[in-house]
Amino acid sequence: MKFRNGIIIAMITFVAFIVTLALVINSKDTELISEDYYIQEKNFNHDYAAQQRAADYKNPIQINFQNTGIFFTNQSTLAIQMIDLSFVLMNNGKADFSIQNHDLGKIIGTEKLSKGVYEIQIRYKVGNEPFMQVISWHYK
Repeated sequence: MKFRNGIIIAMITFVAFIVTLALVINSKDTELISEDYYIQEKNFNHDYAAQQRAADYKNPIQINFQNTGIFFTNQSTLAIQMIDLSFVLMNNGKADFSIQNHDLGKIIGTEKLSKGVYEIQIRYKVGNEPFMQVISWHYK
């Protein structure tokens, strides 16, 4: 085989690899692109301020894990009755769910949860001030 033929075969193989790679990447569902990106960016500053407010009060909501489920307790003197929860599963966006106006005394069952690493976002208000806490949790 001549050197010229080896170069041609190598180039054809490389082009076939690139085309295959492009087809595989385009066939996968990606969540990296958001249509409301600018709205989310604007809300980021509000979330950051809410997290800082919660940190100033030493993150008053504590999460407790038991065999029967998960429950949240208020470890401060702040008047917190209801919280909004978002469970975000890091490796599976279809398993994400939210609970609005959850009473602090109620237990959340684990039947909705899939195995993996969750980011639990806890949002609540004291007066008119929003607070936010973020906790990472590995559900086995």
